[in-house]
Amino acid sequence: MTNPLKRRLLAGAAVTAVALGTSALAVPSQAEPAQAEPVAPTVLLPNITVPEGDHGPAAFTVNVGLSAPNPFDHPVQLGVVDYSAIPLPGGGTYGTATPGSDYVAFPQFHLVFQPGQQVARFTVKIKGDRRVERNEEIDVRFDDTEFVVGDNDIDLVIGNDDGGKKPRKPLLLPPNQTMPEPDSGCFAYRVTVPVSRPVQRRSTVSAEDFTSVPVPAPGTGNYGTASPGVDYLAFGSRTLTYRTGSRVANLPVTICGDTVDEIDEEIDVRFDNTTKIAIGDNDIDLFLADND
Repeated sequence: MTNPLKRRLLAGAAVTAVALGTSALAVPSQAEPAQAEPVAPTVLLPNITVPEGDHGPAAFTVNVGLSAPNPFDHPVQLGVVDYSAIPLPGGGTYGTATPGSDYVAFPQFHLVFQPGQQVARFTVKIKGDRRVERNEEIDVRFDDTEFVVGDNDIDLVIGNDDGGKKPRKPLLLPPNQTMPEPDSGCFAYRVTVPVSRPVQRRSTVSAEDFTSVPVPAPGTGNYGTASPGVDYLAFGSRTLTYRTGSRVANLPVTICGDTVDEIDEEIDVRFDNTTKIAIGDNDIDLFLADND
């Protein structure tokens, strides 16, 4: 027989359990494990040397990559500011190029990286001329973002190309470019390849990946030092098409990253097989800057 006091205690426990919306025999649930905060990737800023050209303006694509895709569940903005004409404390300005004369000035804006996106792009319009002058520099600064920004600026160097006799055909002006290596994943850069003046009719130029081609004797090694399939995706031969009236075509190159501490590496691309465009310097060096 149950003790009366014990019966009252059991009844009270049941009433309390019902009032709380639980079972008297319920087992407390285990706490959900805390979700780790996403690690903010680093902004990878390339320096670019672009030929000036005889006419303008011509739009050049600037690739801004991240060391890893945007890990957040929301878009992230990256502030972009033209610092070229801003005065330095000790005199002069941050850049030597003149807005409105050497390039088309642009207001402050934001690049947006969507979740999972690893590279964003913007364009700068270069204004060409036939004056012989020194190389000039556009200084662009980056800030105001959830990402990690180390070196916060890039130098867009406008290379003077007005020395010597002008060819009758538009002259191919292949730019060298430094592209920071990401920490993981592969993503595509679009390398802008300009000509000195607009083409009068549709023209094509072949671009060949010469990175793994052996240098002829008595030289040793290959034309490039990057490893296809590891540092970038080999592409063999591609055709760049310049439409009538155009000054630029784009060469896509896919870069792959790692966290191995290694020397800077070079992708070598050669240009040929064209009848309507003159080729002087027939190659570009795309440098993969190690950031590990």
